[in-house]
Amino acid sequence: MKVALIKNCWRVEIQTFLTLLAFILICSSCQKEATLEIDPTTQPPTTPPPTNGAHKVKTYTEDVTYGGGQHVKETFNLTYDNNDRLLSLISTTVLGNKLVYQYNSDNTYTMDIYVANVLSIHELFYLNTIPLVDSTVQYDAVGKDTTTEKYIYNSSKQLVTLKEYRYSKTTGATLLAQTNSTYDNSGNLIKEASTGYTATYDYYPDLVNNFSVGLIYYYQSKNLVKTTTENSGSTVTINHTYTFDSSNRLLSEKEVFSDGNVTIKSYTY
Repeated sequence: MKVALIKNCWRVEIQTFLTLLAFILICSSCQKEATLEIDPTTQPPTTPPPTNGAHKVKTYTEDVTYGGGQHVKETFNLTYDNNDRLLSLISTTVLGNKLVYQYNSDNTYTMDIYVANVLSIHELFYLNTIPLVDSTVQYDAVGKDTTTEKYIYNSSKQLVTLKEYRYSKTTGATLLAQTNSTYDNSGNLIKEASTGYTATYDYYPDLVNNFSVGLIYYYQSKNLVKTTTENSGSTVTINHTYTFDSSNRLLSEKEVFSDGNVTIKSYTY
């Protein structure tokens, strides 16, 4: 749900890697066995996911087909620390594409994004007492700029306001964007709004969101998204369908965009 942080200005050959950034900031722990495809009119599996290491996602593959026919596919290996926090996503498709996390003893952690083994983004996260992300400082090694963020939560630990600033030593912090979020009574994010952009979300009421990739310092919605509607001058609708294994672990998510794009995200354990 952190659309303000999605980076969208890099080269075409790493577009899949960029979409992964969206995936890891949006997702919030769902051996391949019999696959169950979920249809809106059917009941989902009711077996809870395993509570041991078998629930951890080991590989993530994103397969994108664009409306014009271009096709991009990339696979990443995931690693975790002893607290089930994400340590790295390393591409097996494009050498040197990776995200690396480091957790510190002072309630901070860092994320470094490398493209072809060259550092592109370095971000420092500060945690509050909840603990969830309180604020960030990000340095863009490509654009040579620094941005900061402030997260504001309600009493239910839901992110209600995200403020993003550009920072410089001469002018200080200048507000770039503010995203306000609204939730339903079930704890699902139903709307994000910022200047010139809105996104609304509709959910499968019987599909509980128990999927995680070790990003434990973000609030996650309680159900899986059925439909996303984005508007930034024109409207794009995204329909989401899912498959699960017999242990109710998420195997894949298919996103069909109204502009013709199709994204399939798949996972192994």
